[in-house]
Amino acid sequence: MNVVAVIPARYASTRFEGKAIVDIAGKPMIQHVYERSICAEKLSQVIVATDDQRIYNVVEGFGGQAMMTPEAETGSDRIAIVIEDINCEVVVNIQGDEPLIEPEMINQLIQPFFDDASVEVSTLKQKIDNEADYLDPNVVKIVTDLSDYALYFSRAPIPGGLERHREGHNLNFRHLGLYAYKKQRLIDFVKWDRTPYEIAEGLEQLRFLENGVRISVVETEYPAIGVDTPNDLERVRKILEKGAFAS
Repeated sequence: MNVVAVIPARYASTRFEGKAIVDIAGKPMIQHVYERSICAEKLSQVIVATDDQRIYNVVEGFGGQAMMTPEAETGSDRIAIVIEDINCEVVVNIQGDEPLIEPEMINQLIQPFFDDASVEVSTLKQKIDNEADYLDPNVVKIVTDLSDYALYFSRAPIPGGLERHREGHNLNFRHLGLYAYKKQRLIDFVKWDRTPYEIAEGLEQLRFLENGVRISVVETEYPAIGVDTPNDLERVRKILEKGAFAS
């Protein structure tokens, strides 16, 4: 199966402009993401998609593959532009601001497509074990059915209470923003109008559910540490200094 990962990267950012090429332990952040991504065995190719020449030059400079795109409203739109003329079955959306991403997380994300030919979209979830994350609207919660398909995503604290154990199961999970899609499903997705729950929650993945597309959800224990602010950057730098993650 030909699986292509695209890392959408832009220079402009409300909270942290230029973060894609900020230095972390001697490398620009996008290089950390790229180099960790190419270690995922199930990927055939990794491409950085950007509309900024500075980012393009940085990626080309460290030997990565980059593609310039027109301005795009979302990362999904940018990825759809890139893969339209690429021969692949599955497309992976990797966030450009997670320099500590574990390659095995990417493999876990892709595995459902190898296990079941009917899978069209997949994503990841992780247990919530503290009330602060459960109540934080920036931590997206996910509810799944008994077959591990998504029922709903919300910024609200769902399900109704923080329950660490019910009949031996943890019901509270956070959504991790990695996605894999059948190529055609992503192309369809970006052509669809925004949907009511998507708008209400500010979560574009709900567009799939509202259009009847099931999302396979895989639980992972690997941490996801994104860089949204300068404070996040310092946290990542300290982790790398301690050698907790190889890069």
